[in-house]
Amino acid sequence: MKKLMILSLLAVTATSAFADKYIETRIGLNTLGTYNFDGHNQVTKQKTDGIGVDFAVEIMASINDNLYLGGGIAYQVNQENKVEDDPLFSSVPVYGAAKYNLGYIGDSAWVPYIKANLGYSFNMKDGGKHSPNDGLYWALGGGVENDGVILEVAYQDTYSEVINKDYDYSRWTFSVGYRFKNL
Repeated sequence: MKKLMILSLLAVTATSAFADKYIETRIGLNTLGTYNFDGHNQVTKQKTDGIGVDFAVEIMASINDNLYLGGGIAYQVNQENKVEDDPLFSSVPVYGAAKYNLGYIGDSAWVPYIKANLGYSFNMKDGGKHSPNDGLYWALGGGVENDGVILEVAYQDTYSEVINKDYDYSRWTFSVGYRFKNL
């Protein structure tokens, strides 16, 4: 918990120096996921079942007209592992984020962007029999924004160790969100 508070404080402090700041909230659905684990130097992929859910809040600040830097925190209910019939873990990643607006699409009000997240995930037992360790979290994606409404697609990856095996939970997340104007 102490690490979480320190990382959150650093993200807020880093963004407070910039003038144009905003808060963004999103809810996303995880699909097409896999649990990849390294057991005895052999990587095995196990498909997921069902749909996972992400809830995220980010604070971002403009560096220039197109580049935004900031940080965020999310709560992720991960998909179940088909083989184990168990979600293995849920996650609370705390991360730094970079977002670059690509400009307007023709005469449209939609603004496409690309985005990257990098941080640390606090992984928790999710009703199953496993006790996961914390690990690296990253995401790459993009989306469009129009008058505060956000549609985003991202490839996310969360690392953990469960039952002495290195687990890598990767998935595609489709999100909808809202950008609250300047703070």
